Amino acid sequence: MRDDVYDVVVIGGGIVGASILRKLSEYRLKLLLIEKQPDVCEGASKANSGIVHTGFDAKPGTVEAECLRLSRGLWPKLIERLKIPYVECGAVMVAVSDEERSIIEETYLPSAAANGVACEWIGREELLERNPAVTPRAIGGLSIPGEALIDPFGATRSFAEIAAMNGAEVSLGSGVARIEANDDALLIALENGREVATRYAVNAAGLWADEIAGMIGDDSFALTPRKGQFVLTEEAVPVSQIVLPVPTKTSKGILLSPVVFGGYLLGPTAEDQEEKWDRSTTAEGMEAVLAGCEKLVPSARSYASVRQFAGVRAVCSEGDFVIRPSAVDARLVHAAGIRSTGVSASPGIAELVSAQLERAGLALESKPEAELRTDMPELFGEDNTTEAGEIVCLCRSITRGEIANALCRPVAAATIDAVKRRTGALLGECQGNGCIPKIMDLVAEHTAVRAGQPPLKGLQGSYLAFDCGSEGGTLHEG
Repeated sequence: MRDDVYDVVVIGGGIVGASILRKLSEYRLKLLLIEKQPDVCEGASKANSGIVHTGFDAKPGTVEAECLRLSRGLWPKLIERLKIPYVECGAVMVAVSDEERSIIEETYLPSAAANGVACEWIGREELLERNPAVTPRAIGGLSIPGEALIDPFGATRSFAEIAAMNGAEVSLGSGVARIEANDDALLIALENGREVATRYAVNAAGLWADEIAGMIGDDSFALTPRKGQFVLTEEAVPVSQIVLPVPTKTSKGILLSPVVFGGYLLGPTAEDQEEKWDRSTTAEGMEAVLAGCEKLVPSARSYASVRQFAGVRAVCSEGDFVIRPSAVDARLVHAAGIRSTGVSASPGIAELVSAQLERAGLALESKPEAELRTDMPELFGEDNTTEAGEIVCLCRSITRGEIANALCRPVAAATIDAVKRRTGALLGECQGNGCIPKIMDLVAEHTAVRAGQPPLKGLQGSYLAFDCGSEGGTLHEG
């Protein structure tokens, strides 16, 4: 066997692929993550409601329910160690009729009990005391205290970065062109011309997981895209919890939820479509969001929107998560068909995938504690503000030092969008109009320095130099 063969290649840099990489990095393995896009978390993982679901409504006995059960026990330690923004606010499923109350009592209370999730019916008075903006038509609701809010990108980035600190490689910006199997290894040809050999591979390619499976002749499942459109407002909404409708057959429904960083999210729609990359927002979609939310919160239509966006999630032909070795070649393990609970279930998915790999023959030898990184260092050191000086993003008070740090992380920002998601720059009221030119200067300077070119003249006539280490970087003026 070739000397440069990886033990495991993870295909897909969403939260599922990154979570799997983090788990595998605890063992003595040569690992590589491949992501087609220029950053992690560019697909369904970045455009969702940002909720960590308990799994109270998962169908008992499914793979999804098992992943959510495992994840409930794993999230607390991960959140603490990886410094992932997280708020446990709870949720309430609002009933506005006796029929909806019956659905809750006959369907969701039993499923919650079967899944080991604490839930209870609360009356109208208690519901409105917690969430005054909810419709006065409410007769009560299902309280799910364990539901929580998270930053999906922050979680994905943290998973990938801690894996990188533990020796895993992360390759961004080039997708898989084809996969060939021989007796010794799987050969993965990338779109940039690189060829990678690996003993095992994990198919965590999100909406494209069926296409990756098809590269080895596996057509055992199919994925179709379902778009969800959202509206984000920063107005004060008098609700303290995630406000849920009673679900329909096709969707968990249009909800209104706080956001972990502030503001409130309205949505999503559930629109089946053919195009996997269609993330457009439409007037019809926005109207559907507002119409759905005002059934729960009558004032929803009056809230000013600061942003509208859409995400596309996978609908699997099997109606459940697909976590198993391929029947065509057991060296390829699928982590596919991950629908709307992908963020919530990602730690549990990683546990099941690692177990599948071990059963397939992969030896999992734990790294000694002295060699293993489990805690994430602070993204921004306290000294960055004094070192960097100027505030680049006035709306969010983001300094040049914070941006320099983002450009030097173990999984570094390489685009304007990547800087935005790591720092919060461009997310304020001006939506980047005041800071994009300065951030472009910093990205260009960093790119030049990484390429070995002399420092370029940067902001306000100064010369900038980046000092990048394995856990971040600083920016120096000259």
